[in-house]
Amino acid sequence: MSIGKFIGGKHLIALRKSTKTSQKQFSELTGIAVDSIRSWEQGRRMLTVEKYREIKSLLGYVSNSQGNLRVMIDYLRITFKHVRDLDFFCRKFLCCRLDEFVSEETKMMMYTHLWRRGDIWIFDFGDKSKTENYQITLQLSGAGCRQMELIFEREGLTWSDFLQKLYFERDDMKVTRLDVAMDEMYRGFENESEHFLLSDMIARVYQGQVVFDKLKTWNHIGGGQLLFHKVNEMDLTDDGGQGISLYFGSRQSNLYFNFYEKRYEIARKEKMTLSESLEVFGIWNRYELRFSQEKAHKAVEEYVCGIDLAEIAKGIINKEIQVYDGTNPYGAFLPDKKWQSLFGGVEPLKLSVSPEAYSIERTVKWLMFQVADSLALIDEADKIMNTQYLEMILESGEISERGQKILDLLGSGTRKDIEEYLRE
Repeated sequence: MSIGKFIGGKHLIALRKSTKTSQKQFSELTGIAVDSIRSWEQGRRMLTVEKYREIKSLLGYVSNSQGNLRVMIDYLRITFKHVRDLDFFCRKFLCCRLDEFVSEETKMMMYTHLWRRGDIWIFDFGDKSKTENYQITLQLSGAGCRQMELIFEREGLTWSDFLQKLYFERDDMKVTRLDVAMDEMYRGFENESEHFLLSDMIARVYQGQVVFDKLKTWNHIGGGQLLFHKVNEMDLTDDGGQGISLYFGSRQSNLYFNFYEKRYEIARKEKMTLSESLEVFGIWNRYELRFSQEKAHKAVEEYVCGIDLAEIAKGIINKEIQVYDGTNPYGAFLPDKKWQSLFGGVEPLKLSVSPEAYSIERTVKWLMFQVADSLALIDEADKIMNTQYLEMILESGEISERGQKILDLLGSGTRKDIEEYLRE
């Protein structure tokens, strides 16, 4: 949205129109001179990013929502088209050996064979040597993700390191499912009124104060008399509540949301009271996003190319769901402050799923993420030791036959020619 440190006037116009105000009325709402508003909108004065954020904050939007949410990958499924040496794949990418897995037959997901290392699963075909079908699928449930994190801790890796290596080194990789879980952290005893209530969200849906972009369906489980309770009237020692679960979208779609009162689930599971659950585990609500197929792959692409996972998740929610609380004097909805404290501070994010042809930028990104740090180290070492190792490395490289073909096609071929060659 920004160009350098400035915002185009059209964005201020769009923000003002969302409040259903004229320039004069917008001036009254924000306390900013109408001449300034007119000058920014007409482009006669440059509107800085900082000033635009200040204006949004005057309207109830927040500029920073860090610290209220804990974000994690909670499910991951990736398919690889050609993996002939599974043990090598495990050692190189999963940092474990194939003999650590248990072998068994399966009929899940059209596969015939399964390797299990706890909740880290690899599906393949038992007759692959005959059929030449070397496709595999790596599946990590929520527990599997936590087990992978133990491996990461041992190896000094992160989810970003893991997915970058797969993405930039495996041309046959396709992410088919990614679940992101965001836990709203408990703010402490007597601060419950600061938390967002899912019961309020249900009420506002019926009041028309929740606006959806592409999502067409929603439903909820639980609630009952809790729907319109206020937090300060709730008995946090009660361990009999079931909690509310909200579902947005279709399970068959590429984007599906599940928001629920995690504190109740923990209390039931651990046989605690609700107040004990909050004090021990410190989780109020959980907000889950399920990406499937093209949306899942695109979300991972955004992540490996440097966008923070929390920013991706919050940006998607910001685009798909807007929660409001009342109206201003001109009839426009006011942003809900508690919702903004969780998901504000990021711009709406749309995951484009249009297929892209090969570009040299993919190779450049791989070099940036996987090689650049090592080359920088060698460059500095050359300066200290008066050596020429970096020059030796660059001169030792040769363009392979496949690389030369890609260069030829980039220079004169069509997009279709490049795609057909890369599929060979």
